[in-house]
Amino acid sequence: MNVHRRTLWRKDPGGTPYRTRRSFPAGPASATVLLAGPGTVSALDGEGRDDLLLGELTRHLVAGGAQVLSCDMPARDPNAPSTEADQDVRAARLAQLLAAHGHMTARPLVLLGFSLGGQALLRLLRSGRPQHAERVVLVGTVVEEDVFLSSRIASLDLVYGSFDLVGYVGDSDDAGVPPAVFGPDMYGPWSAGRLVGRSSLAVRVHLLEGLGHTLHPCGSGPSRDPVAALTSLTGTVL
Repeated sequence: MNVHRRTLWRKDPGGTPYRTRRSFPAGPASATVLLAGPGTVSALDGEGRDDLLLGELTRHLVAGGAQVLSCDMPARDPNAPSTEADQDVRAARLAQLLAAHGHMTARPLVLLGFSLGGQALLRLLRSGRPQHAERVVLVGTVVEEDVFLSSRIASLDLVYGSFDLVGYVGDSDDAGVPPAVFGPDMYGPWSAGRLVGRSSLAVRVHLLEGLGHTLHPCGSGPSRDPVAALTSLTGTVL
């Protein structure tokens, strides 16, 4: 199936220009997916492994009848932690992206974020933007503090690769304490318990075997197909 694309230039609240892209089918869209990539992806036309996965996922979502909204994100040093300013810019661009396409948003609305993109979506939902989303799917997103989601959400899914390990190192006062490493079977339910909605919110946790943080195969054993799993969770299945 051919994917039609429309790319536009915009400026974020800080005045920095960036591109937005709408990928859509030939006929009327049956759903809208806001796609927020991980921190490794900054440009719409990148060529890394994460870019290739997002490209394949977009093609499958459009083939299932959805339109997909995405945008450039600030480039960042992969060896440095994300800053508050960086996360604010990401959330602001995603909010602008939704607002700019509000007149053509086909329901259901699905928010799909990977890693840092998932954190940016959580910032949006805390602020009540959008007011309502039928589905939220967060990939590799660890929630360490309680988050109250002001938006009305019909369903929320946390997705982790089974090899996505998270390590914690004590501060200077804990010099004798060894690092602690947790798998998604432990921190996944912890993260789910820290998400609080305006009404009763059931958060489902999914572990995809043989995959890493941004759902690429790890190890020598079998692995799940991340594209099939995510298209199923978004409700856009061929």
